[in-house]
This record gives sequence, structure tokens and C-alpha cells, in this order.
Amino acid sequence: MKSNTALQAMPREIPITPKSVTSFLAEVDDLFKKIEKRAFQLFEERGRDDGRDWDDWFKAEFELLKAMPVDISAKDNMVFIRAEVPGFKAEELEINLEPGFVTIKGHHAQETESKTEESFYRESKSNDVFRKIALPFAVVQNAGEAALKDGVLEIKAPKAAEAKKIAIAAA
Repeated sequence: MKSNTALQAMPREIPITPKSVTSFLAEVDDLFKKIEKRAFQLFEERGRDDGRDWDDWFKAEFELLKAMPVDISAKDNMVFIRAEVPGFKAEELEINLEPGFVTIKGHHAQETESKTEESFYRESKSNDVFRKIALPFAVVQNAGEAALKDGVLEIKAPKAAEAKKIAIAAA
């Protein structure tokens, strides 16, 4: 009798690294420039017809940024973040934890090339994900763990200690 054993991918750990504000803003600026360039191309393709700039911008965002469904939960002193990032490898993702936010950024590029004696063909495709999510609880900055398995990114981070209230007696 044959055994039906399925191979399971082992989770790949992803470092959670602090980002400088300057570096983070430069990356966001680059992303906005790509969206702006594509939106302008859409505007030109429509014959430079005014009045639909937001349509062009949202279509460009849709084309350039991949949707990333996210679930956030908490248990005891831990916050769990689960994000769907199919097609991305661990080394293509960056995670930054701040006390009240998590930022997930990823870039995946793929090139296809075909050569024959008579023709040459090259196509490139890239997917980007970018999401900054407000957390319902403050977490310890960059003290979490992250792993990627089967297109699902799982992040767990310890909750930050709540500030203690101190009563001040009136004099």
C-alpha cells in the first residue's frame, strides 16, 4: 500500500529590522513615484482627458501594489499578525515593528526570456506589497519574530508594558 505523505515547507525566519525614518521615507517616496509615473501613462493612454485623475491613480496603485489581507489577534502578552503574501520569498520581505505599528514591505521581480535564431523576447514582472498597520496594542519595538510559510507571513510580538498610573496627592 502506498503512503500519502505530503511534503510540508518549513517556515523561513525573517529578521525584524529597525528602519531609519530617512530610509523609510525614501522608499515610500520611490513607491509613490512609480505610482505617479503609471498614473500619468494611463492619463496619456486616455488621450489626456482631464477629470479622471483619481481613477488613474487608483488603477496604477492596483496594478503596482498587491493586496495583502491581514489578521491581528492577541493572547496573553503577545500580539499575532498574519499577512497573506503569496509568491514572495522570505528574503524579499522587510518587516519593521514600532510600538503602535507594523510595516510590511516586499518586492518580487521576475524575468522571462526567450531566444530563437529569428527573435528575442524578454518580459519582466514585479509585485510590490506595502502596508503600515496600526496595532490595537503597543508592542516592544523590534522584539518580535517573523516566519514565512506557504505564502503566509506570521509575526508575533510581545505587548509593551502598560504605563502605570501614579496618583498625585493635592497639597
